[in-house]
Amino acid sequence: MAATALGKYLRRLRIDNDELLKTMADKLGIASSTLSSIETGRRNPPKEFAGRLAATYNLDPDELSALQDALDRSRDEVSLRIKELPGQDQQLAVAFARKFACLSEEQKKRLRGILEED
Repeated sequence: MAATALGKYLRRLRIDNDELLKTMADKLGIASSTLSSIETGRRNPPKEFAGRLAATYNLDPDELSALQDALDRSRDEVSLRIKELPGQDQQLAVAFARKFACLSEEQKKRLRGILEED
């Protein structure tokens, strides 16, 4: 199975620190098999994984950003808490989730433009 974006990030971090997979797993307090499964996308990282990794390796802001990007690109699914949102916002979030796969490339491009505005 091919490595995920997170797997590639972790492998690079290990190489930069001259570590084996087992060494990194031990530092993070997880089994080697768990870390291997996270790298290959067979398993999602635990919730505290990013924080533990950042603290263990003293990641600077650029590395934290790269880690978050790798985590985001490796996800199978995205969840959004909508309970506290106003009714119309809840409906919008649900409609987006239902219809995303049917959007044209042009529609996705327009949405990206809206979401990436500063």
